Amino acid sequence: MQNLDFRLLINAFDTPTLIASQTILNQNISKYEILYANNQFFEYFPNGSKNFKYLSDFENINGYTWKELSQRAFVSKNKVEEIFFSQEKKCLTTISFLYLDDKCIIITLKPHSDSDKKNDYIDELTKLPNRKSFSSDINNIIDYSTENNKKFALLLIDIDDIKSINSSQGFEAGDLLLLRVATILKRFEKNNIYTYRFGADEFLIIIKDFDIVDSLATITDTIFEVLNYEGVSISGGISIFPDHSKAKDDLLKFANIAKNNAKKDESNQFKVFNPDMQKAFIRKMLLQNKMTTAVLESAFTLYYQPQFNVKTSSLRGFEALIRWRDKELGDISPALFIPLAEETGLIIPIGTWVLNTAFSTLKKWQIKYNFKGIMSVNISPKQLKQHNFIDELQNLLVRYNLSPSSIELEITEGIMIENMDDTVSKLKQIKDMGIRVSLDDFGTGYSSLSYLQMLPLDTLKIDKSFIRNITAKDGIQANITNSIINMVSKMGLDTIAEGVEKNDQLEILKKFDCNIIQGYLRGKPMPEFNCNAYLAGDNSALLTSS
Repeated sequence: MQNLDFRLLINAFDTPTLIASQTILNQNISKYEILYANNQFFEYFPNGSKNFKYLSDFENINGYTWKELSQRAFVSKNKVEEIFFSQEKKCLTTISFLYLDDKCIIITLKPHSDSDKKNDYIDELTKLPNRKSFSSDINNIIDYSTENNKKFALLLIDIDDIKSINSSQGFEAGDLLLLRVATILKRFEKNNIYTYRFGADEFLIIIKDFDIVDSLATITDTIFEVLNYEGVSISGGISIFPDHSKAKDDLLKFANIAKNNAKKDESNQFKVFNPDMQKAFIRKMLLQNKMTTAVLESAFTLYYQPQFNVKTSSLRGFEALIRWRDKELGDISPALFIPLAEETGLIIPIGTWVLNTAFSTLKKWQIKYNFKGIMSVNISPKQLKQHNFIDELQNLLVRYNLSPSSIELEITEGIMIENMDDTVSKLKQIKDMGIRVSLDDFGTGYSSLSYLQMLPLDTLKIDKSFIRNITAKDGIQANITNSIINMVSKMGLDTIAEGVEKNDQLEILKKFDCNIIQGYLRGKPMPEFNCNAYLAGDNSALLTSS
């Protein structure tokens, strides 16, 4: 074709149209030279576009350079079409690449009608491309990477503390944080890096055409360093095409699994997906499904661990401990299924069942064995948050005709994380009812001592990690434990030492004036029938370490 032919052809078009020719050097495609464009095309791209010589002078479209899209048309010898949001016209636009002959390609732009809304593809708050835009782009990027034997990565990140910011400072503060993160991420956008607002507090970054994992790590490390410098804590997960999968759904799933692993282990970091994560995820899903069935079928049981007065050796009461035995998986540790129950919300029906079962058992012991001790029950942060939790407690006390003083609720420091004021208020209501409040696992958190000033407590349980080494020759743990007991006693609180397994531990705790012990030395967690036999006077029914 001659240039005159080009002019006659494309000047007849009402749409912006351009013709380009590929220039080949050393058997490799090097450039796509612009031969001719009509006036509509230059009007579409004003800003010096008349001086452009090559397709590479134009911006990327949906993750592809015009050169790449042209190459697809040449290879297929067919039309290649993509939809993108035009910043120039503020509307969706279809761009078409049509093979003409072995040298030339024709490119046309067709703006969509006003009915095609920008916000279909653009996040309203951050002005970043949204999830729908990602779905449109990712297939093209997979095709390009496959054809050119290239790698790309998905980096899925979420903001670690946005929920607490929304609850403590309001949603406007949360939105400002999202805007700040979006602004920072935009700085990294270039030919091979694209950013999307993917969810409420999630952003997704596509990193194309990296050669080695080290170069990917450099990019991600830089992103995290900049965000950290700006005071933003995030967790992120990375999946790599084609190493981890060639399917977009799998890549997203794997990036999310890696992100959740990063958040679970330690916030403000990123992790690269590996197959072990998927195995753990599958096990987690299996366990979640089984736990849902267990809740519906009431497949849990309660064991009861006795607590004894240090000075008198008399029985103080029992702590109710949940146990779960699955027909296929066997005994499943509470350390495994309780966090999952918290995460899924199943802790609410499980917690309700625990309270009902423990209260019912306590009432049977009172009637049959004249038991006058305390039943201690653990409650979760999610339980306490329930608006009807106080009413639930009151109803249970009435249903089983129990004195509030016979009940003790155990909480952990994690209960204080999100809404301190609401937590303290509810705990005061519980204590005003006459129910005892105990702080469990004291010493394992970050700000234990500060909580003692705020919480309406009756009892403090010293974590077994202190008791385990209390007899060590260096005396460090013994001194710490003694200091805790002295301080707590002056505050008028009872102390329970957990994990007492040896007589020499008990002797030291006696010297420290610890009030109560709980551990294998005096009694293991037992099923109800063992407790019944023990309360009936059969001391041999008590399960101990000896």
